[in-house]
Amino acid sequence: MDFDLVTLNGRLILVGSPDRDRLACTWDPASHRWAQYELDVPDEEFPYTELTSIGAAVVDGRIVIGGGGDHQGFAMWDLETGKVRLSAQEGGTSSVVRADFGDRSRLLVGFSGTWGVELWDPSVAEPEDWHDDDADADDLEDEDDEDDSVTEPERPSPYDSLVNIEGLECKSRASSAAAAGLLAGRPVVVAGGRDGGVLVWDIEEERHLAKFDNLDETPTEFALASVDGRIRVLAAGGQSLVLGDPESNEWGEPLTVPGDEVSCLTAGTVYGRPFAVTGAMDGTICVWDLAEQRLLGQSLRGHISEVLGLRVADLDSRPMIISSAHCDSVRLWEFPL
Repeated sequence: MDFDLVTLNGRLILVGSPDRDRLACTWDPASHRWAQYELDVPDEEFPYTELTSIGAAVVDGRIVIGGGGDHQGFAMWDLETGKVRLSAQEGGTSSVVRADFGDRSRLLVGFSGTWGVELWDPSVAEPEDWHDDDADADDLEDEDDEDDSVTEPERPSPYDSLVNIEGLECKSRASSAAAAGLLAGRPVVVAGGRDGGVLVWDIEEERHLAKFDNLDETPTEFALASVDGRIRVLAAGGQSLVLGDPESNEWGEPLTVPGDEVSCLTAGTVYGRPFAVTGAMDGTICVWDLAEQRLLGQSLRGHISEVLGLRVADLDSRPMIISSAHCDSVRLWEFPL
């Protein structure tokens, strides 16, 4: 299953999909309580609801999820009611992750095998009567015939806030297929470039701020990390993990990752030190000290299949790694310090 983490009413909540049609679930790690939710179908002509990729955000005190799968385009739901907030059925969805840009969040959506990534605003929704427009068209025409001076106000589209970046490409099913965050106060997305290399894309200026050359092993997983007070690009591909400097457009020396090829990546700070966590195709999980460029402790082994989700969170003031893998259960790991 894929998953994301949100904080609701001061409690950390895992939001995921059990990889079953029309279902989503939550888990409260503090109370070890699970809940399951049935989701409405985004399109009655296509009744199959597939969530192999999922992201989550809190909007007005409610959890909103967005996701899709190989056979389903991106859609968003109100989790508690299961009601569809917005649906874009065209094409499939390979990866979704919440991108936090200071005081606003977006859902970053990737499409494996095709160009382009998208940023969706989880706060927008289709109007209640959005699908009734055609049915009401005749009534509106009759009203216009009676009084041509009455003009129906133009209704803004919930799709107006959609950001489509055609110059980037995702090559992974994991939530780390693309990364997003702030670089020098500017919102950016990091992913493979359509014409090769790795791009750091400025969303507002619609251009790349940095471009890294290809490595010996093509990166498929990305994160942003603060190392020595500066934001660096973290990339993984094959059995390599490498830091890149957006100011010089240069990669550092690659680190060799134990186990199989890297399938998932995350990064952050624990007790003031920058770290990265990699997951591999064979289920191996590794934790890295980015300041010292070294592996922390021994590799973590427990999953028996491809790692697709990784997060680090504080549970009762203890840093923990949360992981998920294909056709496997969610696992919690003590952070090796």
